[in-house]
Amino acid sequence: MHFFRQFLFPFLIPMSWLYGFTILLRNQLYNLGWIKITSFDKPIISVGNITLGGSGKTPLVIYIAQLILKNGKNPGIISRGYGRKSNGIQIVHDGKELLIDVDVAGDEPYLMAQVLEKVPVVVCENRSRGIRQLLDYYSVNVVIMDDAFQHRKVNRDLNIVTISANEKHGNYWLIPKGNLREPLKNMKRANLVIYTKTENYNTPDIHTKIQQNYKGTIINSSLEVVLMQYNTSGYHKTPAPNKPLFAFCGIAEPDSFINYALKLGLKIEGRKWFRDHQDYNKTVIKQLSEQIRKSSSKYVVTTEKDLIKLPDSFLAEFEVYVIKINVVFENESIIKNIIQLLLN
Repeated sequence: MHFFRQFLFPFLIPMSWLYGFTILLRNQLYNLGWIKITSFDKPIISVGNITLGGSGKTPLVIYIAQLILKNGKNPGIISRGYGRKSNGIQIVHDGKELLIDVDVAGDEPYLMAQVLEKVPVVVCENRSRGIRQLLDYYSVNVVIMDDAFQHRKVNRDLNIVTISANEKHGNYWLIPKGNLREPLKNMKRANLVIYTKTENYNTPDIHTKIQQNYKGTIINSSLEVVLMQYNTSGYHKTPAPNKPLFAFCGIAEPDSFINYALKLGLKIEGRKWFRDHQDYNKTVIKQLSEQIRKSSSKYVVTTEKDLIKLPDSFLAEFEVYVIKINVVFENESIIKNIIQLLLN
């Protein structure tokens, strides 16, 4: 991707300028009140980012939902459901059970619903409609908006922006030259910035520029990785097997995945990277299975997001391990206090 962008540099720069002008015009319409912003009488928390994908939003949304539950409140999650094979409003989880499959829900909303078990999850392009559904029918009193920093049609009480420490400095150009969804100066809309994937709590390369545009609270976080083994009853924590595994995933940052696998002590002898939100259809599964067989391995390791999309036939043929990730904060009391203050 980096080589592709460098090759097309003369063409990408004017395209980024045009994109930036479009974003500027859109935000000005909101700032001037020419586009209506909908408000609700319950707390709304937005978790988003200012770059394209891979900033650790999903584990953070799960963490926040669990924290709200511990505070005696009933959270609900609204997501657009990127990559889903459906349109309009879809109820992924009603607080009691999963109601639709992963293709209809989208992989990330489905994963959040599966992990949280009792939290209502709705996907809808129209976030206001989805929020109203959560508030009117599922006894929700706090709403978490997934991937919503750029979605300005809904007023939020807490606007969180996640920034991956793995993001390269050269990616901080506007789309398509870089990965920025909007200029860094728009960080001023955020109430809280969370640096993710900091591992040893190193700050991102772009930290100095972020401080120039954002004067609020910044929290460091990292991802705790746990190895799980899948069976028909789910997947359970396990020590690293003393055998070679074939690794594959379809996420925004596959290099992070392989680094986590090596950190867990896994012996990786083959690998296959797919695009983010990969659809594991029959053709993809056939080709993947053949590649795994050629590697002479019956053991595979993947992510939670990929696992939920794999067919039963694949899970029956191979011994499957999963790298589960949980968000860990350098100073957890800060995020806890912010959430509790919002809920009081």
